[in-house]
Amino acid sequence: MNIEILQRDARQIAYIRVTGPYEQALPAGFDRLCHWAKVHQKMEGEWYALYWDNPELTAPEALTTDVAISVPDDHVADEVVAIQTLPAGRYACCSCHIENDDFATPWQRFFKEWLPQSGEALGQGPCFEQYLNDGHKDGYWDLRLFIPLA
Repeated sequence: MNIEILQRDARQIAYIRVTGPYEQALPAGFDRLCHWAKVHQKMEGEWYALYWDNPELTAPEALTTDVAISVPDDHVADEVVAIQTLPAGRYACCSCHIENDDFATPWQRFFKEWLPQSGEALGQGPCFEQYLNDGHKDGYWDLRLFIPLA
C-alpha cells in the first residue's frame, strides 16, 4: 500500500447524511447531492464520503455516512444540505484505484495491515474518502482514503 502522512487544512463541506448499507445509501445520497450541486453550480468542489461507524461493529442498516462536497467558507445550509467543517489535522492517506465497486478491500487493508504495523494510533473524527474522478462515467474509481491520526 502506498501511504502518506499528511497535514490537511480544514475544509468546509456541504453534506447530506445517509443511513443504511453503503451500497444502497451512498448512491442515493450522491444522486441527491449531485442534483443539488448542479442547481447551485458547485460541481467543481472536492467530493467526499465521511464514515462515522465501524462496519464490523455496526449493523448495515445503522451505518451513518455523510456524502459531501467542498464549498466556500461563506456557504450556508439550506433545505437540502447541512454544513460542517472537515477538521484540519494529521491524516494517513492511501491513494487507490477501485474496480468492480470493491471499495471494502482497500479500507480493510488500511485498517488491518497498515495501521497496526505503522506505529500510529487512530485519531478522533471520521475516516473519509475523496473521489478524484466520476466512476460512473469512467468505469473505475480513483480515490484517496483518509484516516485521522492521534
